[in-house]
Amino acid sequence: MEFKVYGNRIIALDANEKMMGEIDFPPVTDGRVVVERVFVDPDFRGQGVAGKLVKEFVDYAKKQDLTVKLMCPYAKEAFRRHPEYQELLLPEDRMD
Repeated sequence: MEFKVYGNRIIALDANEKMMGEIDFPPVTDGRVVVERVFVDPDFRGQGVAGKLVKEFVDYAKKQDLTVKLMCPYAKEAFRRHPEYQELLLPEDRMD
């Protein structure tokens, strides 16, 4: 699996360059983005693609020094399951 950043989205590609899925995170303000959706092509569901996309996004956001707002239900659950991701959220958005 290969990841490519295009503007405010990260795309996961298989070995044949077929899009497996994507995560979209448009800017809200300078230095802040909102994760609107995590999408996985039906042909690739159940293979952990969504979780890998979120992890790739988290690594990217840390390198870019972004703060994150979550709208996507999948992303919210991923951040809940991985408390270490929550450092990207504003304090009032962090989950217990």
